[in-house]
Amino acid sequence: MHEGESAALAGRVCGRPFVGEAPVTVDQTNHSVVVGGEVVVKWLVPPVPAPHPGVELLAHLAHARFDDMPPFLGAEERDGTVVALVTGYLPGAQDGWDWFVDDVDAWLREGATADGLDTLASSAARMGALTARLHVALSTLQRSTVAARLYHAQAVELLDRVCREVTGEEGDRLRAAGDAVVEALRPLDCPDMLTAHRIHGDLHAGQFLRSGDRLVVTDFDGNPLADPRERRMPQSPLRDLASLLQSLDHVGRIVVKRRHPDRGADVDRFIADATQAALTAYRADRPVRDDLLAALRVAQELHEFHYAVTHLPRWLYVPDAALPALL
Repeated sequence: MHEGESAALAGRVCGRPFVGEAPVTVDQTNHSVVVGGEVVVKWLVPPVPAPHPGVELLAHLAHARFDDMPPFLGAEERDGTVVALVTGYLPGAQDGWDWFVDDVDAWLREGATADGLDTLASSAARMGALTARLHVALSTLQRSTVAARLYHAQAVELLDRVCREVTGEEGDRLRAAGDAVVEALRPLDCPDMLTAHRIHGDLHAGQFLRSGDRLVVTDFDGNPLADPRERRMPQSPLRDLASLLQSLDHVGRIVVKRRHPDRGADVDRFIADATQAALTAYRADRPVRDDLLAALRVAQELHEFHYAVTHLPRWLYVPDAALPALL
């Protein structure tokens, strides 16, 4: 982007001038710029054909007065493609791959106390409750049904794919677990039709921003491995919930791998308490089919293997540890 282009776009969307641009330096697919210390312009790389799935969600949520997200201010469309999104800026915000990893790290360094574990579980519960509120707000957008067997077929196909894609010791372990994975997916092989509507589509700890005491959800672009048409289809909200719960497990795997390789037992306690706290908070407001959720959590780890092979090989250690824990 040329210097001043983000400020100019923010000015057009908001109807007033802005001064100052500061690129967001974290590793990301798109290119984001903080303008005037007030708004974020996210330039999409590449631009997305209109209608953009994320814009549809943001507009619906704004209309529904869902305020657990950065304010949606507008989008820039050129020649039938959406080139940028403009949202409110949250000063000092960190995503969950930073703040939650740091919180677990601090808990371990301070003695892994029961009170500290309760505090971590409370954070996870806030994420679960926020997810329930998100699904309530989205429940009227493209309300439909989806066959459980569709998710079973997709997961079995993905298992076959990742068993061929993943190499080395990780691949050997994955293939050895193949029969157990097939059995764990079996609850999805049923005739049930599940309630469906638009969902977040890529809900994980990194999508939860913490700014001071405020917690919000962000980045509604959807599954990075799906095309825009697929991202716009109604899905069971259990898919979001499965992704959230597994990402809490992933927070623990990151802590063990990067900071505390000798604290696996303590981190397992965190994972168990955090996932249960998030699930309990979600269940207080939204129905949950435990058998289908368990199968979808396994399917989520197959997605993580595929994502690692396709986009981020260094991520492979995460599903390599998380999948056996589920089985």
